[in-house]
Amino acid sequence: MRGPSRALGAAAAVLALGFTAACGDSGGVGGAEAAKQDKATAGETVTLNYWTWFPPEATLKEAISAFEKANPNIKINLREFESADYQKQLPLALNGGQSLDLVGVQISAMTNTVREQLRPVADWQDELPVGWRSDLNTTMVTQTEKAAKDGKLYSVPLGSIGSSVMLSNAAMLKELGIPFPKTADELKAAVDKIKKEKPGVTPVVFTGEPWWQEEMLFTIAGQTSPSLSDDILAGRKKWNDPALVKALTDYKSLFDKGIISKSVLSLKGTRPAEQFTSGKAAFLVDGSWQSSMLSAAYRKANKIGLTDVGAGAFPVVESGGSPAARGYAEGGLAIPKTSKHVAEAAKFVSFMAVGAGVDVWSKDLVLVPAKNGFKPDESVLTSQAARDGYAAVAAVVAGAGSARNSNQSFLNQVEGNAILDVLRGQSTPQAAADKMQKEWASRRYDTQ
Repeated sequence: MRGPSRALGAAAAVLALGFTAACGDSGGVGGAEAAKQDKATAGETVTLNYWTWFPPEATLKEAISAFEKANPNIKINLREFESADYQKQLPLALNGGQSLDLVGVQISAMTNTVREQLRPVADWQDELPVGWRSDLNTTMVTQTEKAAKDGKLYSVPLGSIGSSVMLSNAAMLKELGIPFPKTADELKAAVDKIKKEKPGVTPVVFTGEPWWQEEMLFTIAGQTSPSLSDDILAGRKKWNDPALVKALTDYKSLFDKGIISKSVLSLKGTRPAEQFTSGKAAFLVDGSWQSSMLSAAYRKANKIGLTDVGAGAFPVVESGGSPAARGYAEGGLAIPKTSKHVAEAAKFVSFMAVGAGVDVWSKDLVLVPAKNGFKPDESVLTSQAARDGYAAVAAVVAGAGSARNSNQSFLNQVEGNAILDVLRGQSTPQAAADKMQKEWASRRYDTQ
């Protein structure tokens, strides 16, 4: 996983620290002594030490206040970090024996760094509500299990992020009488009208950086071959599989038909979002973490002048295809072995994962909550375009497509630029696919 998660920091490198071997029979950190629990007596107040990087502190404090009000005998001592710093500090603290009761886990980036210091969920799930698994999205729970090399569940996922999805300047579309496009042909009609009626507006923008090209490619591929990304990265299919070549061809067709301008490929960093939020672009193709812009309160707080924003799945390119996006469980809650208040910690996990806490922390719309049937309060999404857009994004991210995963080295050194070569007309789809397969077969990019 990588940068797509600028929102959650899922792509930053992890500082892996080993267990201290000289722990002896005591079990060391997380051993027999650490496993002992203090049983709170009636009326006694228990304080839980909680470290995390997400949700944002203001939102999280609101959720904690609601939890403490409902559970007056439990207090939360919160420490929140920046994403990259958290990936360094949490392993240090856990390996050093610091007493923590609750920790946030960046599922893709951190699970295997800290799992030896965490209690498997199976050890404390009896403290969770009966049927808690059925209350959560099955795909997200499975992804969280598979993130651990031993296949065990060490954290309960709060939600997922995914890409690619598309945001729209809903007010502009309404003015021009353009419905949110569901297919590439509909997007072409929208683009043509925008070019005619709004010549100073770029119809579609996204970052031209190499890493994003994989997101676009596998979103389009997933519309007809939902598991292609998983199959290729797992070695079940090749990079020059006909389905991948077809996806490259379809992606290139968006430029050939004038739906997307090649000038978009020069955009970097935050520039696409800046063009969109300033009203200079009608559609922004990005990740679900940009769903915050659907909230009028968020736009006001961040001085975004757009009066209405919509969203949806990226338009289907091939006839007969279905909306698709790659998604991955990103924010998990875990209980370290050092915790002596497991029952109380589990109560907070339940509140945040399947309870009333979801309604509180989800207001920023960065994660698609794992809680089945979740719908944001109408006070968060005040327009029909926003409500419909969020529902469409949540559905496609929580769907059963490929996981949002990558071989970072291969992506940086080979894949991203090979895709760009196709889009710029410097390579054919077949030649680019063959090049990627040849490089992949060299095994220089093995991550095992």
